[in-house]
Amino acid sequence: MKSIFTPKKLALASLISAQFFSPLAHAVDLIDVWNSALERDPAYISSKYEQLAAEKHREQGTALWLPNVNLSATTASISNNSSTTGAQFYAPGMGTFNGANFNTSINNGFGNQYALSIVQPIFNKEKLSQSRQLKMSADVADLGWANAQQNLILLVAERYFDVLNAEETLRLMGKEQSAIQEMRNEMERRARLGNATQTDLEEANQNLNSIKLQIMNLKNDLELKKLSLNDLFPSKESIKKLSGNLNFSQLKLDPLASYVEKLKAQNIQLRMMSVQESIAKEEVAKYGISASPTLNAIAQSSRNVLTGSGDFGTASNTNTNNMIGLQLNIPLYTGGYRSSKQEESLLLLEKTRSDINQATLNLEKTLRNLWYSLQSSKDKLTVLKNTQKSSQDRLESTKKSYEVGSRTSLELLAAENELIQNQQVLYQEQVNNLLNRLRLASLLGELGEQDLKLVNAYLK
Repeated sequence: MKSIFTPKKLALASLISAQFFSPLAHAVDLIDVWNSALERDPAYISSKYEQLAAEKHREQGTALWLPNVNLSATTASISNNSSTTGAQFYAPGMGTFNGANFNTSINNGFGNQYALSIVQPIFNKEKLSQSRQLKMSADVADLGWANAQQNLILLVAERYFDVLNAEETLRLMGKEQSAIQEMRNEMERRARLGNATQTDLEEANQNLNSIKLQIMNLKNDLELKKLSLNDLFPSKESIKKLSGNLNFSQLKLDPLASYVEKLKAQNIQLRMMSVQESIAKEEVAKYGISASPTLNAIAQSSRNVLTGSGDFGTASNTNTNNMIGLQLNIPLYTGGYRSSKQEESLLLLEKTRSDINQATLNLEKTLRNLWYSLQSSKDKLTVLKNTQKSSQDRLESTKKSYEVGSRTSLELLAAENELIQNQQVLYQEQVNNLLNRLRLASLLGELGEQDLKLVNAYLK
């Protein structure tokens, strides 16, 4: 598959090489989780078995046109009575007799019946449509498995970065708690000196309790996200973190129109629906007028043997038939069943086409949202980095002013909180950029393990 991380990848390739030979190889990364998820994710495994089972449809579609050979044997207790009158009888040396009667009778005799038949379809449009449908259903399963692979890649990346997001948020909130704790201690000291009111101290305590409660919730959220990741990779090892110095300058986007064309031609969901439309067309063809006649080549050999005794003494009947030829079948009236089935199939075909149109519109909307998000992400990251630098400079300036008494502790706390919030927004935007590129590749039907490796190169 072609990667969406185009057109320049040399810098990323070097990062990937460094990643593979890093001394931190013991830490878990995206590729470790991916390889584990291939053997653990129930949805992916289910899709694989579905694909393997559907592969048998190709054999079944071919088998519909191969000869059917049947052997039947019956043994039973049979009674048989026959009576013929007015027959002409002739025997050598006896002449000819008219008005002869022949009677045979076997009561509860022993009968054996054997038959071997071979039927070779020659013309059968309904069977032809069935054969095509079976083979196309295997194509749908192949696409479904490819879609499951893409979904698993996204699942691995999203759960991995969910944990990193939760860890980073908790780390930043810990820094904010430390700042609030310092302010609270300062308020307590000033209250003892008479430079702060009891209300100021209570407000500081309230802020401290509030941040402690938030951290408790964040810890619970982190544990839940770790458990979700453990479903794919059951390990207590630490996971690699997102590099602090990310450079997205070499990751370019093609024009939106070209992505829309790729979406319509390559999106796995649309390709599956297109095959389903073809299956629906074959369903219509199965019940057309031209599909009703069938022509088969047939060959049959049978033998019936009946022995026993009856009203006229011991008797034995043997009947042997051998036949080879053509059999034409034309249904003249089915009670309206075939016409009703064809009308139903036509309506379902139109429904499938409408579903394709709706899915195309929804996917195009998702594609546009992702494209504009990625298009603006580079500028947003630049602004956020500049904002972070300004917040860092402001914090340093406020600290110096606070040390000489020209700034209050509340102003220092506000500067620290602003820096922490900017760091969190910047981190989230970096994660969104990486995940959105994977999502865009998935929409275009191009997402593969190589894309996961490119994202993995940003971990350290």
